[in-house]
Amino acid sequence: MKALVVGASGQLGAALLGALEHSGVSAVGTFRTHAHPGSLSLDVRDSSAVRAAFSHAAPDVVFWCVNNPGGVDWCEEHQDEAKDIHVRGAKNIFEACAKRSAKLVYFSTDYVFDGRNGPYSEDAETDPISVYARVKREAEELAVEICGKPLIIRTTAVYSWGRQSKNFAMQVWEKLSAGKTMQVPQDQMCNPTLADYLAEAAVRLVDLGIDGVVNVVGRDLVSRSDFAVSLAKTMLLDPALISPVDTSALGQSAQRPLRGGLKTDKLTKILGTEPWDMKDSLNRFRRHWRGDTHDAPAKKQVSSEAETLRRDILDKVAKYYDLVHKPKPFVPFKSRVQYSGRVFGPEEMTALADSALDFWLTMGPYAELFEGKMKKFFKSADFLAVNSGSTANLTAVMTLTSNQVEDHLKPGDEVITPAVTFPTTLTPLVHAGLVPVFVDCETGTYNINPALIAKAIGKKTRAIMVPHTLGNPCDLDVLTDLAKKKGLWLIEDNCDALGSTWRKKPTGTFGDLATLSFYPAHHITMGEGGGVIVNNPRLSRVARSVRDWGRDCWCAPGESNTCGRRFGWQLGQLPPGYDHKYVYSNLGYNFKPTDMQAAVGQAQADRIPDFVAARRQNFQTLYDGLKRYERQLILPRWDPRAEPSWFAFPITVMGGITRRELTAHLENANIETRELFGGNILKQPAFLGIKARVSGKLLETDRIMRDTFFIGVYPGLTDEMISHMLKTFDEFFARQK
Repeated sequence: MKALVVGASGQLGAALLGALEHSGVSAVGTFRTHAHPGSLSLDVRDSSAVRAAFSHAAPDVVFWCVNNPGGVDWCEEHQDEAKDIHVRGAKNIFEACAKRSAKLVYFSTDYVFDGRNGPYSEDAETDPISVYARVKREAEELAVEICGKPLIIRTTAVYSWGRQSKNFAMQVWEKLSAGKTMQVPQDQMCNPTLADYLAEAAVRLVDLGIDGVVNVVGRDLVSRSDFAVSLAKTMLLDPALISPVDTSALGQSAQRPLRGGLKTDKLTKILGTEPWDMKDSLNRFRRHWRGDTHDAPAKKQVSSEAETLRRDILDKVAKYYDLVHKPKPFVPFKSRVQYSGRVFGPEEMTALADSALDFWLTMGPYAELFEGKMKKFFKSADFLAVNSGSTANLTAVMTLTSNQVEDHLKPGDEVITPAVTFPTTLTPLVHAGLVPVFVDCETGTYNINPALIAKAIGKKTRAIMVPHTLGNPCDLDVLTDLAKKKGLWLIEDNCDALGSTWRKKPTGTFGDLATLSFYPAHHITMGEGGGVIVNNPRLSRVARSVRDWGRDCWCAPGESNTCGRRFGWQLGQLPPGYDHKYVYSNLGYNFKPTDMQAAVGQAQADRIPDFVAARRQNFQTLYDGLKRYERQLILPRWDPRAEPSWFAFPITVMGGITRRELTAHLENANIETRELFGGNILKQPAFLGIKARVSGKLLETDRIMRDTFFIGVYPGLTDEMISHMLKTFDEFFARQK
């Protein structure tokens, strides 16, 4: 199904694009004055432009959510322009829908009623009392006349978090965060409706093939002033700044229906569950608000005792970092030169403390912010935060074994993988009953030998799972070409390679899925943590299900009824109406990180470019300094198509030098060394006798196991540390003469 969202730059339009994407629907948006990424510029009053937009989008369903520059009062003061947009412009869209036989979804308002006898049902008689209300009712009538059976959704008091929006919630934020009082009507009743819920319910109604008029609003009927107080408390603003008044005291241009609001009996019957209540809606709203204000806490205005105290605490945390955690001077032989370690500043510590003050112990607003930053970094279809790189690998493999994935992996299927590997790259394959097919690696790159992969593919081969060892990209031309030609799934273990590129494109974006680790040794850290990069959109919901216990429900922690029909499903052999929060469609676990971990991760994410640059610089300094010993050492090599973001500096000894004597010399100088993970993984105790196939001989794998080690290049290394490392190598080789 293809969708066209007319008015995508507004709060509802943006929410619709998100809901459609989540449902796997291809959608195109339009805007008139406020550009929206990926959307088309369109003036709905221009019939030829409308036809061109429909030709481009080829929609099966069209959502009309156009607003005007100044809301209800603007329409009263600009009656001709209001009619141009809401009637003549709407007519152009409706006629284009009819010509294509596309489903029309028209968003209307409770303002079509006079506000004397609310809340209103769908069949109540309309009686508009303002220009805005009259043009909306006229458009409703046109929609039926032209399109036959449109879906007309009436709603009210729609709100969301968005700094560019002028919706009621943002008006409360703007006034109260500046310490100003805000007069709000106490005699106007409404059903506060979160834009996210409105969008998700609308998409669900389309899926169910519903037409006619349906009220879609929040469950609670409250006064505007009470709603404003609830918003203030949610955003930690001072509710005493809300001044309840009668509508007549506001001097507004347009009349407002006072006893308004809408009934939701019809919606509840269709979806099988009641709409979101204000508590659930404000919880979701708070996640977006917290995520945005956390991203730039310094911009937030102090406006309440709680927020003042929070700022004082965070300021002291930053000072504590300066006193306790700033790097100390390096002393050769006494200071440890680690192969890797955490590199952080006051930003990570204040974010961690901020999250602790929220006491959001599960995934929450910081996790959403972190996932959003990483998704943007990779330009991926989705990004899932998990609690380790190991569970990231397990999530990726379990996703591809899910019955919800067409052509999924089954026990006995073969997966190509290198023999030099980290244990938790391999373990998920073994646990899933898949058969690893081991291929030899290359000394120097330490990656799977690309020339040997094609020979390893057999009749049962269904996937390739490869790590970019120590940040050095594998030959992704070969891997992607074979995956495409042979119809194989491709998983990139990108845990060591955040920031590496192949042909200028980030590693982790070539496979159907890719994984990351955020353990302190890796490029960025959450302490414990990891991520799954989803490049194949059809795998997104399954991957999230696997991460979240395997449940079919996609509600975030602390939320209920995101789908709008919590008790309206019938899945598996469960009785109809079984609580969707307890329906499990996949084998899964709880692999989610905490919000406090994500608070650290999102601050670290901002450092990725600097971290990558530092790793490359440190690597180059070591490489240049050790090049004189190429008769005794095999230095790392990489493909010219690749630009590695090095995890470490690998070295293979030769020419009579043993690894043990060289690493002992380095360790005696307090320089940390590590061997290359599991070496030949088949010789590890845990993997003796596993069901596997070996393609060819593993001669280079055994050599790497015997002769290879690595030292650090991480951003915490100073020039003095690297100079000490090179001098220590010089001392070792001077003794060999």
